[in-house]
Amino acid sequence: MGLYFAVMILTLIIGAGAQIYVTRQLKKYSHVPSSYGITGAEMARRMSIDSGIPNVEVHRGGPNQDFFDPRSNSVTLGTDSYAQYSITAVATAVHEMGHAQQYAEGYAFMKFRSALVPVVNFCSNAWMIIFMLGVVMGAAGGTTMMKIGIIMFAAVLLFQLVTLPVEFDASRRGLAYLQASGMNQAELSGAYSVLRACALTYVAAALTALLQLLYLVLSTRSED
Repeated sequence: MGLYFAVMILTLIIGAGAQIYVTRQLKKYSHVPSSYGITGAEMARRMSIDSGIPNVEVHRGGPNQDFFDPRSNSVTLGTDSYAQYSITAVATAVHEMGHAQQYAEGYAFMKFRSALVPVVNFCSNAWMIIFMLGVVMGAAGGTTMMKIGIIMFAAVLLFQLVTLPVEFDASRRGLAYLQASGMNQAELSGAYSVLRACALTYVAAALTALLQLLYLVLSTRSED
C-alpha cells in the first residue's frame, strides 16, 4: 500500500503543478495584446491561406475548446482564443493550424496517432475492469487477467507518448510561422512560453501514466 500511495501522491503533484503553471502562463499572456491587431480566428485563417490550405475551416467553440478535427479538416478555437487579440489567442491559433498542416502533409506521427484512436478508446475504458477482475480472481487465473489489463493500459501510454511529438511539432510550426510573418522577439518569447506551458500538460500526462504502469507491473510481480 505504501507504494500505491507514493505513486498517487506523486502523480497528483505532477498534475497539479503542471496545471498551475499552465494556468499562470495562459492568464499572463491573455492580457498582452499582439501587435498584429487581429484575433486568434483571423490569425488562423491567415496562416491557413499562407500555408496553402485555405480549405481548413475555423469554428468558434466553447471555453477552452481548442482543437483540430481531421474528420472535418477544421480548427475550433475556444471563446477566448477565437475573439481575443492577445498573445495567448494568437499562439493557440497557430498551434492548432500547425495540426492542420500536419494533416495536409500526412505527418507520420499524426497518422500513427489517429490509427491508435480506436484501440485506445477501447483500452482506456476496459483496462481497469480487466485488471480488477484479475485482482478478484486471485490465483485462479487472476494474474493472467491482470497482465492483460496492464498490456491494455500500456496501449494508452503509447498513445500519450505518440501525442508528444505531434504536439511539439505543431508548436514548432506555429512559432516558425509567427517568426516568418514578422512577430517581434518579445512577442515570440511570450508565444513560446504559452505553447511550452501547454505542452507541459501532455508531458505530465505521459509521465503520470508511466508511473502508474510501473506500479501496475510491480504489483503484478508481487502476486507471482
